[in-house]
Amino acid sequence: YEDGTIGPGDEYWNVGVYDTPPDHTTVDMLGGIADSISAHDESTFNLSAGSVNTLSAFDSSTINAFGGFAHTLWAYNTGTANVSDSADVFSLVAREYGVVNMSGGVVDHLGPIEFGTVNLSGGFVSDSLASDSSGVINVFGYNLSKARTGGKYGFGFVAGQWGDGTAFSIDLMESPTFSRITLHEIPEPCTLAIVMTGVLFLRKRQM
Repeated sequence: YEDGTIGPGDEYWNVGVYDTPPDHTTVDMLGGIADSISAHDESTFNLSAGSVNTLSAFDSSTINAFGGFAHTLWAYNTGTANVSDSADVFSLVAREYGVVNMSGGVVDHLGPIEFGTVNLSGGFVSDSLASDSSGVINVFGYNLSKARTGGKYGFGFVAGQWGDGTAFSIDLMESPTFSRITLHEIPEPCTLAIVMTGVLFLRKRQM
């Protein structure tokens, strides 16, 4: 119920993070080991280093994984999980209206179930992307495409380039996944640079 830090050498079995209204609780994990960590209410848990077996965001809480390792990271209810930078996650799942935002890091298995939403704009998905018939997957990048067949599991793949120019191809697992993916094209870096140069030129001419 109070802001805290989990550091190198610390070992925990079960950790629950809760708010003390009207204040919100923030816990930073900078190292150590924990078997289970759950965030509740509108609290925030930041994973920068260390290892967690099961990490869960419940209620309207937020989990930010910048680094470290989580075997399973869940976003439940209206909870949010943000994965970026050097985070390493084996299984990353949004369920029961939870939201996962992945912009970096490495994930083996990724997907939404039970009306969960995944927003994917970067990082590396090493094994597969999967969804049931109620999940929502938004992919943001350019030169995007998706296929119904092929890939490691035979259910297709989604491919393109992230906003930083990194090429990607992610295999789809389970047949409903293809229809749950919406592609969102963003400007290519070079196109955006040309547009910005033109805007600056026009502004100079108007001065």
